[in-house]
Amino acid sequence: MWNTVKSSIIRCEEAKLKCAFRTGCGTALQHYFTGCAPVLEDNDCSESCQHALIALTSTDEGKELMTCECENELCLQSKQRVEICRSSVTMAMNKTRVSCRIATWICNADALCQTALAYYNKYCKSMFQGRKCTRRCRNSINILTRQEKAARLNTCQCDGFEEYDCKGIHRNMNLLCFGKIHHGYRDINIEDDRRNKFLTPNTSLRGDGVR
Repeated sequence: MWNTVKSSIIRCEEAKLKCAFRTGCGTALQHYFTGCAPVLEDNDCSESCQHALIALTSTDEGKELMTCECENELCLQSKQRVEICRSSVTMAMNKTRVSCRIATWICNADALCQTALAYYNKYCKSMFQGRKCTRRCRNSINILTRQEKAARLNTCQCDGFEEYDCKGIHRNMNLLCFGKIHHGYRDINIEDDRRNKFLTPNTSLRGDGVR
């Protein structure tokens, strides 16, 4: 998942600042700090830490944090934390389809995708509630699906742990926005007790009105 080639390695403090001041990456970095703090103590990679790392390493600045050069003990501990999670995060990212919660984290780590997702949640509330799909809603869906970091949203699966009716929004979008009768939906079995949110069109954008 993260490259270990040392051709253009930068100091970790510089990499952290670059990420922190970048919209999206800065948010992902904060999630990493809070979600991965207990990992070293427990020697186990929690789901919240996995999601934070997936979002962080989906950005160019976040990738630099994975390969940067440490200058102090705290930084080295952080790198150790990442190594504990490497296999589980790599496995999750190599899946053909990820959960819509993970796909949302990836989108929100990118400034353009985050903005497009915010507009989608703002203008598609009537669709979420099963009433109608407005012109603004259809336009926001089209803009969202054109974003590079929304690609996972287009194929993601509801895992049943969202804080919104993921499958219901999927049905509403197909019917109200695209005039399609909802087809059979295959569940994804992900053992997990956490929640998140998101959306997609053609056959899969789901959201919540991600608030």
